[in-house]
Amino acid sequence: MRTSLTATTPSATTPSSPAPNKRSHISHAGEMILILDFGSQFTQLIARRVRDAHVYCEIAPFNVDLSRYAKCNIKGYVLSGGPSSVSDPDAPRLPKSFFETSAPILGICYGMQLMADEFGGKLAQSDMREYGRAHFEVAGNGGIFSGIPHKSVVWASHGDSIVKLPDGFTLNGSTDTLKVAAMSDVAHKRYGIQFHPEVAHTVEGK
Repeated sequence: MRTSLTATTPSATTPSSPAPNKRSHISHAGEMILILDFGSQFTQLIARRVRDAHVYCEIAPFNVDLSRYAKCNIKGYVLSGGPSSVSDPDAPRLPKSFFETSAPILGICYGMQLMADEFGGKLAQSDMREYGRAHFEVAGNGGIFSGIPHKSVVWASHGDSIVKLPDGFTLNGSTDTLKVAAMSDVAHKRYGIQFHPEVAHTVEGK
């Protein structure tokens, strides 16, 4: 997870595919990460970051027929961000059966909000929309942020926020304007972050 702000340009959203001879052993074993796309402008960046770690991944629309991946060894799912609000009548959703998977799930922005709504959390329109750099601070034991600096600068872009944690989830981090910026249900391997770790920007003078 990238928590410091480094250089990026508009071209960073261009799809990036690893060269066949640079794929790691994970793909040779049929293992993969599946990214479910909810319409985020940053979905290709998520794939790039995963592939930069030499892990094979694929992007599929959120409503893909998952039976097509029945022969794949999916080691984890990423639920992308997106322009919708989970309170919209036609908001994209996943069937409850999806969350019965034993594979870890990471929800980013909308993906986190969707998971919160699914498990009894409460969301509200933020008094102040977070867009741009945000100061993130790890809470508690940090969960998936173990080994990450306690305070980091991250990139946020959202209008809704979680005001009550879903059942079984623990708070893992906050920003200056957002109490619930990261959460986890370790027992069920479900994790959520409100910011976009796949996006990096230059901090002037740092």
